[in-house]
Amino acid sequence: MKKGFQRHLATRIVLAGLACVPAAAPLVAQSLPEALEAIDHVRVATRILYVTAHPDDESSSVLTYLARGLHADVALLSITRGEGGQNALGPEQGPQLGILRTEELLAATRAYGVRLYFTRAPDFGYSKTPEGTLKVWGDTALEDMVRVIRTFRPHVVINHWGGVRTGHGHHQAAGILTPKAVAAAGDPKAFPAQLAEGLDAWEPTLLLQLSRGDAVAGYRVPSDEISPIWGKSYAEIGREGFLNHRTQGIAAFLGSPFLRRPIALVRPDGTSFDPALLARRLPESVPNHRGASEAADRSLSTAREAALRLDWAASAKALAAAGHKIDEAIKLHDLPSDSAEPRLRWDFERVRERIDAALAMAGALHIEAQADRSEVVAGESFSVHMEVRRRADVSGEFGKPSLVMPPGWSVAKEEPEAGSAVRFTVAIPKDAQTPRSPHDWMLPWPAPLVQARVHAVVEGYAFDVVSPVTAQRATSTRLDTLPLTLAPAVTLALEPRQFVLPEKRPLRSSAKRLEVLARVHYYGAGAAKVTVGLDAPLGWQTSPPQALEFTGAGDQLVRFAVTPPAKVAAGNYALPPWASRDAEKFRTSLEPLPTLPTRLWSEPAVVTVHAFDVAVPEGLRVGYVAAENDLIPEALRRLGIDVELLDPVALAFSDLRRFDAIAIGIRAYELRDDLARANQRLLDYAAAGGTLVVQYQRENVWSALKPAPYPAKIGSPTVRITDQNSPVRFLAPEHPVLNFPNKISQEDFKGWQQERGLYFWSQFDPRYQPVLALRDPGEEETTGGLVYARTGKGVYIYTGLAFFRQLPEGVPGAYRLFVNLLSQSKAR
Repeated sequence: MKKGFQRHLATRIVLAGLACVPAAAPLVAQSLPEALEAIDHVRVATRILYVTAHPDDESSSVLTYLARGLHADVALLSITRGEGGQNALGPEQGPQLGILRTEELLAATRAYGVRLYFTRAPDFGYSKTPEGTLKVWGDTALEDMVRVIRTFRPHVVINHWGGVRTGHGHHQAAGILTPKAVAAAGDPKAFPAQLAEGLDAWEPTLLLQLSRGDAVAGYRVPSDEISPIWGKSYAEIGREGFLNHRTQGIAAFLGSPFLRRPIALVRPDGTSFDPALLARRLPESVPNHRGASEAADRSLSTAREAALRLDWAASAKALAAAGHKIDEAIKLHDLPSDSAEPRLRWDFERVRERIDAALAMAGALHIEAQADRSEVVAGESFSVHMEVRRRADVSGEFGKPSLVMPPGWSVAKEEPEAGSAVRFTVAIPKDAQTPRSPHDWMLPWPAPLVQARVHAVVEGYAFDVVSPVTAQRATSTRLDTLPLTLAPAVTLALEPRQFVLPEKRPLRSSAKRLEVLARVHYYGAGAAKVTVGLDAPLGWQTSPPQALEFTGAGDQLVRFAVTPPAKVAAGNYALPPWASRDAEKFRTSLEPLPTLPTRLWSEPAVVTVHAFDVAVPEGLRVGYVAAENDLIPEALRRLGIDVELLDPVALAFSDLRRFDAIAIGIRAYELRDDLARANQRLLDYAAAGGTLVVQYQRENVWSALKPAPYPAKIGSPTVRITDQNSPVRFLAPEHPVLNFPNKISQEDFKGWQQERGLYFWSQFDPRYQPVLALRDPGEEETTGGLVYARTGKGVYIYTGLAFFRQLPEGVPGAYRLFVNLLSQSKAR
């Protein structure tokens, strides 16, 4: 398993983010439906936890119905963040893809109306067995699932993958672990360290799983009902949220009968249950304290009726009355008389939080808090403009706005501005560090760095409204909201991040010197002198350090020349840059993710030189049809190969004969509409003597287009080799693709990352010649991973081998084999 997937989740999300707003921080009501829904949520006491393995596993219609139809307090637990999947939008892979998929799932859950939790378990790519998955996850997944249950305290747990015994090993493992987590959460002997931290053992009262298909058993979820608040069915609302899974190309599957099939909820043994348990009203949940809860519920009913009349003053008054009743109930249990009372107090406090949220919406009480920049630096100060808005007809006492900040941070100045606005100047201590909770990994993002707060009293009922301090970045076409980030004073971005050098052969004269461009970004507000240098291995020569002067925040470019030895032994060589200001050194990058520029990704800044023996035919010229998610063209250019990206016009009209080979990128037939139109031109190019190399495509598009010269079928379910160290057998050892220009051996299949390949052909015409046989442990061989055919005077090659993962990682054997595929026109 790749070490990158073993990183602690807090590392994965470092500097990536703005936390989802907790229950104590209500947002302003955008509409009457939201205010009504907030009131309805107070009246239902049931908490439901829905457990899946990955983002996009969830049943959007079920979640939406439970949260927006029944008004239960629903949370989704995704065991992983989906970092082992593919990316249909951009180049991010691994932990960076996990950031994108976290943001997508967070957007989806906002639409469903549910909370979101995670564990630290990694998504390490496709797994064929639950045993293999559990071996990688170890005890971490179960421990974290228990922590989430003890934190959220659900009455009902829904096991999305319960009873599933085929397909993805992660799915099966999630189905196996969920009932174990439910049992362990209620056992005070299980994971006692959690109880020592202050959590209590908690045993949900009902465990359910999904029943799918036309003849479902159990409680059939009526997700096709129309919401009286939103005017859409719960399934429609859910599908709109599900569309946020854009990296997974979900939009193409929304019409699938699979996503629209009926779903029912059943106990694991298949027996029925009382559906009323999914939405117990507040009085029913505390039968020993019905007086307070019934009085609160009557006030909530009054508040809802007033909101429907748009009488917000009356609605707020009734909500405050409900809050008073809950406060009275809480005070009664300050000195619990039995072991059940602390749990009751906890439940009442959660009800109070929901009342606070509804009351803030009824009063349209909203805090807008904008920092003057999104990245702030230790030892400096920044300003926050805060403005509080509310309905004029909702009376009450609204306290002075304040800031909630990390320890040691202080307000150096507070100045009133027009209306209710206030400007704060915040001083950051020199030794400030981003505060970290040991359990940040449970949430989508860490808690906001700074929050704005207003204390309010309505009809004698006191509550706080809290909102994160953010920053805005405006361009001529868009306005982005960014989280406030404590950044290093200096960061470094490098171009290129990788080089490839031939081992044991003198460098070509044009490659005797490597050039590294460093963009040095200074985040400070004042002037600074910064020295920048580049370290290199023994025997390598680099440009001397350079001195830079900044008058304020901004970028400067520095160019370094690196001269390696005349001959470089095989291996990977690091060229780490550094920047110094005064006595402090900086060695990290902090860059926006290409697909999600509102999220910053931090990692050590380093240039890696991959040295290995690889032969490239002189003058090799390649045309490449890429979707936006393809890193291979740049990887090929590191070898000095002339690569031209073919846009729709070039693909349709240019002379393709100028290329020795044309390569089709992963999923290009799915993501480039023009490719299907140009496919016959590409087949004609191959028949006229060219080499056409097609990398993996997905089955649904392939079966619809049938783009190959002879019949071929991609397996469904997908034929893939998930063990990156699995054996490879050469079916045709003397075949040109294994011999020209590089002699391929078993050594070339060492060091591969995550997997061998995916979307292999399962059936193909006899005119195709399979070159390799691969198998996962315990399975039969498959031969559809690298297939070669002569077509006319040229060559057609299909490969499901995961070159898209290997070349960006600098895997030597993958480079050598891919060069061979592109060189077949020169082999004849």
